Amino acid sequence: MLDRDHCTFLQSGVSISLAAGGPDRLPSMSRGVGCKVIDGGRQIAIFIKRSQSLELLENIRCNGRVANVFSLPSSNRTVQLKGIDARVLAFEAADLPIIEAHINDFVGEVMALGMLETVVRTLFSFTVDDLVTVLYSPCAAFSQTPGPKAGQALAGAR
Repeated sequence: MLDRDHCTFLQSGVSISLAAGGPDRLPSMSRGVGCKVIDGGRQIAIFIKRSQSLELLENIRCNGRVANVFSLPSSNRTVQLKGIDARVLAFEAADLPIIEAHINDFVGEVMALGMLETVVRTLFSFTVDDLVTVLYSPCAAFSQTPGPKAGQALAGAR
């Protein structure tokens, strides 16, 4: 479903938002602090802070449905993935370098737009014991970049 370019994009200095709906159909959302593409995009791991995501995590545990948005601030290039089999897993310390690289890439991306590094690093600060991993298999993928193709399925996506 995802080609090499999309897999690289998801793991670059993008803004990551992960959302899920609860039984009441109201959405919950949290900011991701990193992404790991597994098996060529067959699975996506999003790292989030548990303390800021309690409702989101409960909604994922209830129904496994997620919407995940990746947006590059400098260009507004945006990709949305959807999954129906999401699950919450313990964070593995071996993934810490992925988060550190993501934060550094994001800092570089937004500093060029005038954001202060200290503000961004404060926003992304975390403790390892507060991290969890949300793992899912993308079942739909869309371009959400503003413009005439927004909302179109990515080539090869269902």
